[in-house]
Amino acid sequence: MSTLTREMLESVFAPEELLTAPQSILGPVANADAAEVLSTLGIPHWENPWFDMDDKIGTRLEPITDWDWRLPDRYEHIPPGADHWIGLGLVPYDDLAFDPATGEVFCLPDDAEIYRINSSLRAFVHFHYLLKSTKPEWDFNGSRTADPEMLRLRLREAMAEVDRSALEIPDSCWPRLLDHIVNPEVL
Repeated sequence: MSTLTREMLESVFAPEELLTAPQSILGPVANADAAEVLSTLGIPHWENPWFDMDDKIGTRLEPITDWDWRLPDRYEHIPPGADHWIGLGLVPYDDLAFDPATGEVFCLPDDAEIYRINSSLRAFVHFHYLLKSTKPEWDFNGSRTADPEMLRLRLREAMAEVDRSALEIPDSCWPRLLDHIVNPEVL
């Protein structure tokens, strides 16, 4: 379970790296925790090798039905309510969206079926916090300050405390990202 706060986020992110949405655009977000994340905590938009978050999330929430492709054209199995999901951004080659009714975060890959990557938007943001707080230890452009395997294990343990189910799908983005920390050639 995540106990993430804005203060925790601001200890590793600059305020301009945390995109918040005004109450006026949160109408479609029925999940109270997801609405609080969007309005108070913010979605991290920071330089990293994995995520390209929608930099407009602070001014509009884009339903995935506005994307240039349709769910039935790409997927055989579509979770109930997916036509109301809101786009978050990208993780290498795959789209990300969250369910405004439940707060769950999903990956919409090009070459596989849709799967859940986090049980809540708060857990998703908390994972970003964990990554950013350890950046000096894995920074691929600087000098690494930690043993990559030990860092991977520490991050995995911290992530499991927040959202264990996010790590249970071996080919999902989180286990791949943790493997990438050990071996930057993998992703």
